Amino acid sequence: MKEAPLTQLQTRAGIIPFPAYIPVTTFGDRYPLDQLVRPYLSRLASAVMVSLHYARPLAENPEQRPRLPVLVDSGGFASLFDDARISEKNGLGVLERIGEEQTERLHPCDVLEFQEQHADVAFTLDFPIPPKLAESEGARRLELTIANAHWALANRRRRDLALYASVQGWDVESYRRCAAAFAGTGFDGIAIGGLIPRAKDRDLLFGIVDAVRAVVPGLPLHVFGIGQPNLVAELFEHGVQSVDSSAYVQLAAQGRAWGATGSGRLHASPCERLHLALHNLATACKSSLPLSARGVAFNTRPSGSYPNAQRSDQTPDRIAHPPTLYLVSSHSRQRTDSENTGATTMR
Repeated sequence: MKEAPLTQLQTRAGIIPFPAYIPVTTFGDRYPLDQLVRPYLSRLASAVMVSLHYARPLAENPEQRPRLPVLVDSGGFASLFDDARISEKNGLGVLERIGEEQTERLHPCDVLEFQEQHADVAFTLDFPIPPKLAESEGARRLELTIANAHWALANRRRRDLALYASVQGWDVESYRRCAAAFAGTGFDGIAIGGLIPRAKDRDLLFGIVDAVRAVVPGLPLHVFGIGQPNLVAELFEHGVQSVDSSAYVQLAAQGRAWGATGSGRLHASPCERLHLALHNLATACKSSLPLSARGVAFNTRPSGSYPNAQRSDQTPDRIAHPPTLYLVSSHSRQRTDSENTGATTMR
């Protein structure tokens, strides 16, 4: 019998209709462009995604929370950094960041506790498996990713918190095996990570998505970090219900709009970057710019056409947490992946 189509996800903050392009944002005062975009999010998107680290300011500044569902990722991509170590504690995977003075630890319990307080949709603590990683280490990360997900499901207290199991792997079969471990167990959805460094190989990318979809046919399927609209449309055709990406604002910080050619300019003013971010997000979400945004949407020019804009002072790179994420201030952002994928992190 054919499965009924998945048309929406019910959360305590409202319904997320499928398919959904979910913008990535941050909270707090560190990244000004995200602050400028934030008031418009609820008019352009049906939900927002934020990594655990950048969601923490919500604990002290709940007024920053937009009026739409908030998805909180575990931040497990930090396991890719040079100072990171994945340890095993009582059968669970724990992320450790080794500092000069102290070691920061992220346990699945820490992730779930924060998500139950602040998230409408939560994702389990996973450990990406980059290409060329030794297969033995990849297998270890995969097993710890599975163990963390099952622990979160067993210890979830909030039944109105939609919980997605995060899936990792290195080839079609390993992704299939990981997803199969979650089939019929009670998760509200499945999220595929680790696809960005594999996205240029379309056969591999869609092979992974198809394999995961086949073993969990009745659950919403999310893909982390891929945001180029044409590629997203293909993912939706392969049975994906939602994606998240910060590419809309990453491109804006380069003075670029979706579809523009050229390298872009790094000296666009904050107002120009805000306009471009809203234009890019509206394009990705297939939404119309709100009237309140049209005052700043004075001109959508091709990339590289802001010769008179001033560059603001540089701010430190996001080295404490993912350097592969964009810099959301009015200066240049670090690009880390192909514009053909709209990718922004190793997730």
